[in-house]
Amino acid sequence: MSPSLLTRILALGVGAAVAVLVLLAVPVTLIVAQDAREDVDRAAELTARSVADTAAGRSGSTDGTGSTDGTDGADGTDELETVVASINEGDVQVTVVLPDGDEVGADNADCAASDSTASDSTASDDTASDSTASDDTASDSTASDSTASDDTVSDDTQDATVPGPGGAPGNAPEDVAGGRLVTVEAQATSGDVTVCAFVPDGAENAQTLSRLGAVGAAALGVLAVVVVAAVLLARRVVRPLAAVAATADRLARGDLDARVPDDGPPEVRRVGGALNGLAARIEGLLQLERETAADLSHRLRTPLTAIRLDVEALPDSPAKAELEDHVAHLQRTLTSVIRAARRPQREGAAPRCDVVGVARERFGFWSALLEDQGRATTFSAPPGEHLVACAAEDLAAALDALLENAVAHTPEGTPVAVEVTRGADAGLADAGLADAGLADAVVVDVKDQGPGVPAAALERGRSDRGSTGLGLDIARACAEATRGGLSVRSEGGWSVVRLVLGTAS
Repeated sequence: MSPSLLTRILALGVGAAVAVLVLLAVPVTLIVAQDAREDVDRAAELTARSVADTAAGRSGSTDGTGSTDGTDGADGTDELETVVASINEGDVQVTVVLPDGDEVGADNADCAASDSTASDSTASDDTASDSTASDDTASDSTASDSTASDDTVSDDTQDATVPGPGGAPGNAPEDVAGGRLVTVEAQATSGDVTVCAFVPDGAENAQTLSRLGAVGAAALGVLAVVVVAAVLLARRVVRPLAAVAATADRLARGDLDARVPDDGPPEVRRVGGALNGLAARIEGLLQLERETAADLSHRLRTPLTAIRLDVEALPDSPAKAELEDHVAHLQRTLTSVIRAARRPQREGAAPRCDVVGVARERFGFWSALLEDQGRATTFSAPPGEHLVACAAEDLAAALDALLENAVAHTPEGTPVAVEVTRGADAGLADAGLADAGLADAVVVDVKDQGPGVPAAALERGRSDRGSTGLGLDIARACAEATRGGLSVRSEGGWSVVRLVLGTAS
């Protein structure tokens, strides 16, 4: 079974949206990952600079004479360890290398390697300073400059020389085993302080996944909006087409009053207009056909009346009586033709009737004769109204034909019954008449306990009882007009003629 138009439109809209999202997924993922890395590096650098400022201020505390106070230095180191320990509880692991080579914080081999290089440089500077201080041959001008320089140094700046936040010199973040390393250096009175901030890959990945989750949620939101828009658009397109299809189905069932509403896109309105025009054309042709048949029937009445008058003028004889019977039969036939031609005007192009009501009325009509002949009669039908797709006159004619056969071809005193049931309760599969269109058909069984009806009697005009056989043909035509059928069978001593009637829509 091919998918519906609604399904195809939904699949097209959702498929296009998914394709666009998939194409954007790779560049968006790369951008988000790069942005997360930069933010993690920036946060690590700010943390390292803050610790570097603190370490530089605490590692070089001196007294008023310029000598280092060991007690204050120990207190500063303890406070620094407390600050670093609190920071290391998070994702960023900080290592501080003091001027004397001691490390505070997490162990980091990469930071130790950087500190080794810095220590060598510091030692060289100390050697050069001592050599300059012991040079007794320095010139007066140099001594004078040195004295002037010493005089400009204030007590407030003897503790450390540390730039403000963000001002400490640092190295660019570098990739190391297991993560990223940010190194920041700060100057103190006792030497250089090196701070290393290590960010593991897990922190960067967590940041990336968190942001990708937000982007994914936004993508799902966009996809949901696309689905809703596709559904609304598909319904807007499909609804008028469904109305056209429903109208076509009604026309196929004979409802010539069905028309397509003027709604939907221009193309659909054009199709609906064409179908409306076709329905009007068919209705006009049928109306013309009925009027023509009725007109021809009325035109035949004049010569028929003349023939009847001529026959009545003949002298009494067996031939005259036979001619009068033929003329009367011809008049009845002509009247039936006129009524049949005008019937759609009274009942509509899609006739319907209540099978229970018609069957009960016709059985009541024949009950007087059946009782006079001493026959046991039974009528059964389900409660309520059960509509079938045929005219009440056609169904009444079919039932009259079957009941007349039951009376004419069985001895007096033979029981006769009429039973109305729904298809599901009548065992249509056993009768060989069930199909998709008759799953809920109405079944009318006319029964008698006579000799039964041979299968050959179902052929038009065939009968083994001396009649024309047109009674069964009338009943079969009525059933087939409703997409049903007629069958004969025997069950439990009963001869059954079954009418299967399709229900009215």
